[in-house]
Amino acid sequence: MVAKNLKDKYIGSAIGISWAIINPVLITLAVTFVFTCVIKTGVRYFPLLVLSGFLPWSFFVNSICEATISIKQNLDILNRFVIPREIIPLSVVAANFVNFLLGFVIMMPIFIIYNIGIIKYLWLLPCIMLLHFIFTLGISMLFSVVNVYFKDLSQLLNVGTMFLFWLTPVFYTMDTVPPAYRWLIFANPAASFIVIYQELLYKGSFPGKVIWLSAGMISLISLIGGYC
Repeated sequence: MVAKNLKDKYIGSAIGISWAIINPVLITLAVTFVFTCVIKTGVRYFPLLVLSGFLPWSFFVNSICEATISIKQNLDILNRFVIPREIIPLSVVAANFVNFLLGFVIMMPIFIIYNIGIIKYLWLLPCIMLLHFIFTLGISMLFSVVNVYFKDLSQLLNVGTMFLFWLTPVFYTMDTVPPAYRWLIFANPAASFIVIYQELLYKGSFPGKVIWLSAGMISLISLIGGYC
């Protein structure tokens, strides 16, 4: 089913799965132009900052948006075969995770070239990726079931993800957020994961124990809530 999802996503496309890399790169270039040439943030290696957050954010958003409608789209499969319902959203998230990993593999040499110090923390990447996958899977399973009974959920996601996007440190770091408003950023459950990616890939530093604990707890709660 993962292979089917990947094939359906890129069927008829001239360059196929290469869009998994091209899309975030093009968006990063556009954002970099705005924030360095128009608004002029002055952030060093701004494209790398954006990529370190945008790649995992894209995985999260694409997964939940596609998984939300996945059960309704595959009702015929569920009616014809005896399979666990969670397999449907799981296959969607897994397919997007393949795209996510492909983008990271291609972009990783660029991160290393600009900041060789990140090598000593690369062993932590599988840890945050696993937590991120669990968190995304839990949300995806929950939304896929809710959407069966509440048909407006898929429409609300378009607004909700846009709202969360600006509350997620993709184009900025937590250092630039005034202390009085940081609680608002961390109220977004996706923020903890993006912050860890930024610390590892952009800053080349070890994320604090608190942020790791937060990501672990959010992942566990998400998985339990989605599965139940």
